[in-house]
Amino acid sequence: MTDTSDIIYEHPLNEKIRTYLRLEFLFQQVHAQLALADENQQQSFFSSLFALIEVMDRNDVRPDLIKDIERCESQLVVWSQHPSVSDSKLQTMLQAAVRMQSELLRSGKLLGGLKDDNFLAPIRQRFSIPGGCCYFDLPQLQYWFSLPLAERQAQAEDWLNQVALADQAIRYVLTFIRERSHYQNVVAENGFYQQNAEQYELLRVKYPAGQGIYPTVSGNKYRYAIRFMQLDADSARSAAAKSQQFQLACC
Repeated sequence: MTDTSDIIYEHPLNEKIRTYLRLEFLFQQVHAQLALADENQQQSFFSSLFALIEVMDRNDVRPDLIKDIERCESQLVVWSQHPSVSDSKLQTMLQAAVRMQSELLRSGKLLGGLKDDNFLAPIRQRFSIPGGCCYFDLPQLQYWFSLPLAERQAQAEDWLNQVALADQAIRYVLTFIRERSHYQNVVAENGFYQQNAEQYELLRVKYPAGQGIYPTVSGNKYRYAIRFMQLDADSARSAAAKSQQFQLACC
């Protein structure tokens, strides 16, 4: 169990996981802003939604998700033969993997019709311009905000339903990747630690909060290096931290 005073920093070791993490973050953002309680939250919702559309449009994640979920399914079948594995939880995960793989194979583009939506498309173009989301540029957005809250929320949920499969699949794969490794206690001598990556995809660094430090990671699928830095509040410059004990999960 993670202590609430711990910080968990995640670093992807390949471009695919980098894209997955970006999309996971953006999905979390749009769901958090779905209440559309005020104009500021509405603006944030559309900013996050358009960023989500942009990332998904530039990266065809569907083939990678199909392969990754197939790998998850194969690993779950292997684990099912181990007597200490919870059969009920494993069967639930297996069923989810089979369902999502089938839906991904049947689906076309994971964006659905969001990219060419008649309401979203012209607004999205203006949002890409600095300050272009003002109402004098987008009177249709001001009109949309004047609609009843329930109607706006229903429309927003419909937009998110079009990308729900991608949301579910990315959360499933990332959860599987995170849970396939356990934290190990390690020490960064003079704030520095390096090791061979051994085909890992994701590093998870857990360290105590409140120490004025943060990790920087460089690496790829073959080798990685972690350096803890300390921010000088007076000069706003970073310097290498002293030896630091932390926990590391290589996934």
